[in-house]
Formats: sequence, structure tokens, C-alpha cells
Amino acid sequence: MNKYLHPLLGLLLSCTIGGALADTPASPATPAPSAGVAFSLIKTGHTHAQAGMVYSGGSFFQKLEINHVAVLVQHPRGSFLFDSGLGKDIAAQYRQDMPWWAKPSFYYEPPVNPARTQLDQAGIAVPRIILSHSHWDHASGLVDFPEAEVWITAEERNWDRRHPGFPGSFPSQVGPPSIQWHTYALEDKPYFGFPRSLDLFGDGSAVLLPLPGHTPGAVGLLLTLASGKQYLFCGDTVWSAEALKDSSPKSFLASLIADNDREGTQHAIELLHKLMLQHPGLVVMPAHDAALQDTLGYFPQWVR
Repeated sequence: MNKYLHPLLGLLLSCTIGGALADTPASPATPAPSAGVAFSLIKTGHTHAQAGMVYSGGSFFQKLEINHVAVLVQHPRGSFLFDSGLGKDIAAQYRQDMPWWAKPSFYYEPPVNPARTQLDQAGIAVPRIILSHSHWDHASGLVDFPEAEVWITAEERNWDRRHPGFPGSFPSQVGPPSIQWHTYALEDKPYFGFPRSLDLFGDGSAVLLPLPGHTPGAVGLLLTLASGKQYLFCGDTVWSAEALKDSSPKSFLASLIADNDREGTQHAIELLHKLMLQHPGLVVMPAHDAALQDTLGYFPQWVR
């Protein structure tokens, strides 16, 4: 993209707000999940934006709360975080790596309550963090967990190396040598309508699924609880669940800046919409949808 285009789009955006997936056969039956599977949403910060910028067709007179969360997943064989939220060093990271033209549109509102702080207070250790993707508001807290293994798809890690800086990853967040990177690949096992998957525990309770588009190596996480209730955490494929009702993309300007592959992102949105129709009980959870997340509550409250 032309180096002058992003700043121009950012200025326009600030005036209004404060790879493709293949068609696959039907999913096999979901295995019985482990009895102890649960998750908790760790709210690390928030901001606000007009609905008209969050998704196409939204009202410019409606202001939405935008959350920054990490998802704590509890399983009998180990706990992990899905994304890290805003971390202890977010102020310095933001100052160093967010370009001036993007700051009026892409920002966070203090105070910040990092996941590490909340987990330490509860006496909970996390040995693994899995990134949905490596954008600044998902990777900020990685440096707070030097003892944790950080899982990222090989596609995403390679893309980070080739495209450092906004709208990609922040070097201050993914560059420190203290981070224990673990690159992985999804397996060629169709699951739940997706062409590839990775069953983390082998029991169908926590399955990673490909959602390329917003970034090349983005993944979603499908959790199946003991009750049979299913939650699909879709990262930034959409910013609001409202967008999934009629497969709406982000606003044109927001998508042009934030989505690496707009066609791929739209394909992912349409797949999520189709899955919601096929599985009426499925809850698709965007990473930033405060209205939906509010209905579940936040750490230390658990969803079981």
C-alpha cells in the first residue's frame, strides 16, 4: 500500500471515531468435552467508537464500548491465555510504535488493568499464551509473561518479521528476547466447517481454527464446555457481533487500514455467519465486543 495512504486514511478515520477460507464438508460430530473446561474474560482496558466505524451499516449516532480482553481458559490438563490484552508497558509501547496519524483513531482509555496483575492477585500461573493474531492490543501483555510459551502460527510470525509496525505488530511487543516463541501449524483436519484445525487437548474442548484475512495467520478458538455450550472466539475478524447478523465488514476506512486482506476477511465473516445459522446455540465472540462480553461477566467470574 502507498506509504502516504495510511496516514491520509487515519486522518479521515479520526474525524468519525473517538488468505481465503475454502469451502469444506460438514463438521464431524463434536467429541465429548472434558468436565472441567471453563473460561473467564480478563478485561484489561477499553475505549469507545461509533458503531458506523465498527461495522458497515452501523449508526454514527451510536457509541459502542470497545474492550481489550485476554481469555483465560481452564482445562484439567492445563490453563492458557487466548491473547494477552493490554499489558503493563502499554503506555511506552504505544508511545514508541503507534504512528502519529493513527493515534486519534486507534487508542485506549485509561486505566489499564493488565492480565498479569489480575492473575498474580488471584494466584494463577499461566504457562501458555496463544495469540489470535499479533496486533498491538492483543500482544501488549506478552512481555509480562516471560515464563510462558507464546504460541503463534508460522504464517503470522513470518508476516510480523516482514511487516513490523502498525497496522501490523509493534516491535516493542514482539521483539523482546524474553518472549518464548512457539510457532505451530494447523493440521489438515477439517473441523466445524473449517479446512484445518488443531485440537489442543485431543478431546474437542479447545480447537484452533484458521481465520486468515485480518492478518495472514489469524486463528479462532472454539471452546466446547461440559454443558455442550460452544463459544467461538474470532479475534478481530469482526469487532462487533452485530456485524455477523448480515455478514457486514468493518467500515470501509477501518477495514482498509486494519484488514490485511479485505476479501479474505469477508470470506471469514461469511463463514462465521453460516456457522451461526447452522448452530443456533453457538456464540461467536469478537475480541472487542463489550456489549456481548458484559453478558458473561469478567474475571474472576467463570463461564462453565
